[in-house]
Amino acid sequence: MTTQNREKRAAVCENCGEVCAVWRRPDGEIRPISSTSGCDCEKRALRVVDALGSTDESSSSR
Repeated sequence: MTTQNREKRAAVCENCGEVCAVWRRPDGEIRPISSTSGCDCEKRALRVVDALGSTDESSSSR
């Protein structure tokens, strides 16, 4: 992934509620920036949030 085809966003895990920094690609794929994101869920369910904390319904982790 290059910096030209991704954007840095905040996301929340729908399972545990932890917030972490993620990369979001144009195709909607979401990946945590760090392996120490704070979310220990076996299967993360990340959803991008906007600056006010509302979820971005057009994206979720794959």
